Order: sequence, then structure tokens, then C-alpha cells
Amino acid sequence: MAFDACLALDPLNLTYNSTICLNKAICHVKLGQNEEALATLNLCLKMQPEYHKALVKRGEVNQNLEMWEEAVADYSAAQALDATGLNIG
Repeated sequence: MAFDACLALDPLNLTYNSTICLNKAICHVKLGQNEEALATLNLCLKMQPEYHKALVKRGEVNQNLEMWEEAVADYSAAQALDATGLNIG
């Protein structure tokens, strides 16, 4: 996958790689691969724990997987970081 090749370019650049992981997760969601998206978002948030867009996307994935408490926790964490940028809907 091209995303994995991008991640290998500079493994120490966590800001860049977390953005790549978010985009990879978005593709997984669009393909209905929610478990893969969740794993990718967990990696993304390990790299950059306060990445509010990744928290929102993980909240969406948790909703898709009917993991309600996790979804609420992710949305709450994202709102605490950026109350205006949730883009939920």
C-alpha cells in the first residue's frame, strides 16, 4: 500500500506520519474496513495523542463498530482539544 511506503520515508517524523495514518484510516473506513481503520487510528494517536481530527475519526469508527463508550470518550477528548473543529455529522 502506498501509505506504508510513505510511512517508511521518515519514521521519526511523527507529525507527518500521523497525518498519513489518518488518511490511511479514512480509506479503510470508505472501504468498510472498520477494524483496520481502528488499528491505524490507534497507531496515529500513539504518534500524536492530541490529534483531534484522529480522535473524531476514531469516534466515528467506534460508532460503526457499536463501541459506544469508546466513541463518546473519543468525541469528548476531541472536543476538549478543539470545541469548534469536531465536524461531526
